Amino acid sequence: MEELILYIQSKITINSVIEIAIIAFLIYKVLKWMRGTQAEQVVRGIAILLVLAPLSSWLKFTTLNYIITMLFTWAFIIFVVVFQPELRSALEQLGNNRFFRRIYWRADKNSVARDVKEITKAVESLSKQHIGALIVCERDTGLKNIMDTGIQLDSDISRELLENIFTPNRPLHDGAVVMKLWSNRLCAAGCLLPLSDNRYLGSELGTRHRAGLGISEKSDAFTIIVSEETGTISYTEKGILNRGMTAGDIEELLLDRFTQEESDDDKGFLKLWGKKDGKKQENTHE
Repeated sequence: MEELILYIQSKITINSVIEIAIIAFLIYKVLKWMRGTQAEQVVRGIAILLVLAPLSSWLKFTTLNYIITMLFTWAFIIFVVVFQPELRSALEQLGNNRFFRRIYWRADKNSVARDVKEITKAVESLSKQHIGALIVCERDTGLKNIMDTGIQLDSDISRELLENIFTPNRPLHDGAVVMKLWSNRLCAAGCLLPLSDNRYLGSELGTRHRAGLGISEKSDAFTIIVSEETGTISYTEKGILNRGMTAGDIEELLLDRFTQEESDDDKGFLKLWGKKDGKKQENTHE
């Protein structure tokens, strides 16, 4: 027994411990990425095939074993073709991870807080006047392809500019504004967003809400929506629409999302389930 313990200790090095930690973290990230997507169902199917392959060989089911083996041969190509959008999204999130972003950029908390105040003042004013608005705040996933659909501004963030953009009958009124709070820039206006095709959305929600929800399904952006009909303030995040917010709620959420030193993912991968914010949530994955 002592010889076995000594043998194991001799094999365990600092490099092996680091390697195990990296593999565990990667597995966690992959499982988190797959949760709630079509890829989750495919992985379950592959797991079943992994069980059937040795079982069919052991039971001498030659034809069944041949079919399963052929499926595994083409599985990688089929997976890449079918889930190209999901794989692209995963690679974008990896490339835009805030850990790497911190290497070359660190947001100034005071300037971010000042911009957040300007945004919430504009949202409150637009809500009172029943003027529709759609404000997208970029986070880790780059939105250059969305910005390219609108008019490039690259300006400071201000209440006056936001109110002017969304004033009715102006050229940029119907589009979305895209900004980078971590660099204090309002990047583009009049941008086109992908619409959510979720069939569970209520008929009272218009194009503006579907667009806000659609961008949250394609990226990790934080999007603020002001209803033109009711003046109701909403926000979308991670594919969830949260309605019935106040300007104060939005300010608190923006400060939480863009002035924290680290996100829940950065604090440790053992925290699998985070607390959801908002007075009312509509889970669009149900």
